[in-house]
Amino acid sequence: MAGHDETVRQEFSKQAVSFEDPTYSFADKRLMGWILTHVPPEQGERVLDVAGGTGHVARAFAPTAAHAVVLDLTREMLAAGKQQADAAGIRNVLYLLGDAAHMPFLDQSFDLVTCRFAVHHFEDPARQIGEMARVCRAGGRVAIIDLVAPDEALALSQNRIERLRDPSHTRALPTAEIGRLLGAAGAPVVNEVTHDQRVAFDRWLWQAQTPPDVGEPIRSELKAEIDGGPPTGMRPLMYDGALHFTQSWAIMVGSRQE
Repeated sequence: MAGHDETVRQEFSKQAVSFEDPTYSFADKRLMGWILTHVPPEQGERVLDVAGGTGHVARAFAPTAAHAVVLDLTREMLAAGKQQADAAGIRNVLYLLGDAAHMPFLDQSFDLVTCRFAVHHFEDPARQIGEMARVCRAGGRVAIIDLVAPDEALALSQNRIERLRDPSHTRALPTAEIGRLLGAAGAPVVNEVTHDQRVAFDRWLWQAQTPPDVGEPIRSELKAEIDGGPPTGMRPLMYDGALHFTQSWAIMVGSRQE
């Protein structure tokens, strides 16, 4: 487990600056608008942003929250996010170094627990999802926003390619599995929505700083699929003369039971 945690730190310490780039999905206001539509803020709630990186979600909820906490393994991510929060005059967001599998909070400490684009980096997501439910109050919400596997028959290939690009990737889960994990943790799903997102291939590689000797074979594989080759699960396409592919994103909101 420690070995994978170190891989996560190494990968995301490289990616910290790019997370604040407004031209990429992590900082895209349209993505945050989609999240806020399906996880609407409630006045005065206590928010926890699990494996929150630079804290985009926590900052988005800050105007209505009593306070928000960003928990992440990577110091560089937390530092980049705190710099942005300070520059924006946001004073009710705390950035905390910590492990989502062993969270340093009492039971039922938060009204809303979110986790955006992180579950597919967890080795054993049942542990982290169990912790999310534990620290959420009865009647509160646990909201998972993540890359998911839309076709279970192609999930092995999809995850293989994602891991080549970013070794900290473990597995994009099907939505049904995320739902089972939330239910087992005591927070059954009450709202679910999915969205297909076109992703620019070159920007995707750049964001993870994937070396050319790894990235170019991926490019060849996706182009071969477009030309009639075997499916990869990445659903590639050419758009405006450049290689793109398609990801499925899901929002799964669970309600913490008594």
